[in-house]
Amino acid sequence: MTTKRLLVLPVLALMLLPAALRAELVNKVVLRVNDQIATLYDYEQRRAGMAEEILRQQDLGDEERRQLLSQVGELAFKDMFEELLIESRAEQLGVEVAETQVDQQVGQMKKNFGIENDEQFAAALAQSGMTEPQLRERLRRDMRAREVMGREVQSKIQLDEDDLRRLYQKNREEFRLPEQLQLREVVVLEEGGLPTAEERAAVAASIQQAVAGGKPLADAVAEHAQKGHTSNVIDIGWVSPGDLDPGLESVVWKLTPGALTEPVAGRGGLHLMQVVERREARVPAFAEVQEQIRTREQRRRMQSEVVIYMAELEKKSLIVAEPPSGAEGFRRFLGQRPQTEDERLGLNEAATPAATEMNPATTPMQDSTSGEPGALPEPKPTTNTPPPVVEASPPAADEPPPPPPGS
Repeated sequence: MTTKRLLVLPVLALMLLPAALRAELVNKVVLRVNDQIATLYDYEQRRAGMAEEILRQQDLGDEERRQLLSQVGELAFKDMFEELLIESRAEQLGVEVAETQVDQQVGQMKKNFGIENDEQFAAALAQSGMTEPQLRERLRRDMRAREVMGREVQSKIQLDEDDLRRLYQKNREEFRLPEQLQLREVVVLEEGGLPTAEERAAVAASIQQAVAGGKPLADAVAEHAQKGHTSNVIDIGWVSPGDLDPGLESVVWKLTPGALTEPVAGRGGLHLMQVVERREARVPAFAEVQEQIRTREQRRRMQSEVVIYMAELEKKSLIVAEPPSGAEGFRRFLGQRPQTEDERLGLNEAATPAATEMNPATTPMQDSTSGEPGALPEPKPTTNTPPPVVEASPPAADEPPPPPPGS
């Protein structure tokens, strides 16, 4: 029996039960956080969806995949637990999300994935196994979570310029830039109408000779480019050691600014590269990296503060947890910051500063440059495991909820 079939058996078993018993089981509350609840059905759906996504992830090794599948129940329950904590706090704070805000997020998602019309959007959603109402609800929930974190966690993280300068001085060498070359090139095209290698070599030699005589590269290739024998001048930009093909690497770094390489055979034809400018290895000035330092330090502090915040939120909440078989050890995964829907769906480009800074390790997006809108990505399970957390006894079910944090 395959791993995939084993993972969906709990859902199938529920479906095969008598209707009355099935209804009783699927409606069984397995988790309560203050006024928020999750049922066995909620758990099984989340568990099955997460398992399906683990099986679909192409960048997972066999061992990593097996480990995640063995933990999928705990990971699913842990996600529900942290989600309900934040949802409950959002209710306490009266956080609301307007429909227009959700519209903006959906619009940005379509733009990010190159989706041009409603039909493409519906197809992408279907491929991801969700409907638009489900997506909108998930986006609304995560926008509420961002608002909570922004108010209660990020607002406490203050960095002034003196803090940033101290970090800069302490870690100067981390910002060191290697020696760099600014390059441009011309390609004598294999399919440019010159039938023999000798003719292409002759064109390359004529360009070299013209540049050696003081002619700008653009002028030296203009006539050949008009005939289609060469490309126009291509601006490569700044490169560091190791960025180029080894065949070009060994040649280019010997040149002085203005010099042109010998023709190097490569993809598409003979490549002639010119060094525009050379920049020595250096440590950039503070002003050049100030925002980079700020972003990195905010993310580092945010990650630590969120762990503390979630632990405090749990202490001040009424929690009754009855994890199903396979999810009992969910607490050993607590302390990993919950991922927002924007992060899971690749919306970080459009996210607010609070959302971006909450996410020190973003989820890779699938490539949208092909012009073919595909399925929207699902959450990728977290694999790092913090030390186990000692579980305290939950409050009694009839105990009134304690006051929210900060009250």
